[in-house]
Amino acid sequence: MAAALVVVALLLRSEGGSGPEPIPNPVVELGGIPQDGAVLGRPAANVTLIEFADPQCPGCRFYTVSVFPAIVNEYIRPGNVKTEFRGFPFIGPDSVKALRFILAAGLQDRLWQFQEALYRYQGAENDGWVTDELIRQRAGEIDGLDVERLFTDANSDEMAKAAEDSAAEAEAAGIGATPTFFIRIGDGEPYVIQVGIDLDQLRAALDDALTS
Repeated sequence: MAAALVVVALLLRSEGGSGPEPIPNPVVELGGIPQDGAVLGRPAANVTLIEFADPQCPGCRFYTVSVFPAIVNEYIRPGNVKTEFRGFPFIGPDSVKALRFILAAGLQDRLWQFQEALYRYQGAENDGWVTDELIRQRAGEIDGLDVERLFTDANSDEMAKAAEDSAAEAEAAGIGATPTFFIRIGDGEPYVIQVGIDLDQLRAALDDALTS
């Protein structure tokens, strides 16, 4: 069986506005799923869904609240697919700050819970919505996440470099918008597809990867 890499580019952005209404409760249950840094899912899963995302991107929020729960329940929780978060903070300063805290949450294996919580309370682009108060509130709601350690890690030089490296990786890969997804199967050569932010189309890409 030839391994392959599928690139799924999902594009959706809006300009301006006051931001969406907050969603007070988590939209997906992640308890019991293995999590290691930026990776969520069974380590031995052969298919990896890699997400490049900007925490301020409306399309990334739409994916997280409307598509991601089904991907978790149908592919990740059963152990067939794992998913990996990679940041591309290109929209503005709030993107960079949010990414540093998301990556810092990964040091406690709570990255996926924290990024989901931020998306549920996403504000308008570059209006200063990523405040310390918001971060403390959302982080404090996540079991197993040490809030004081989160702030220490996020404000470290190491995390600043990690955020910079993440952005550089996305630019080097030629990514021009978020969310953009790669599906990795082994070490084979890539082939590329572009789809909308649509659950059925993403299911088709994952099913094709699983049966290749």
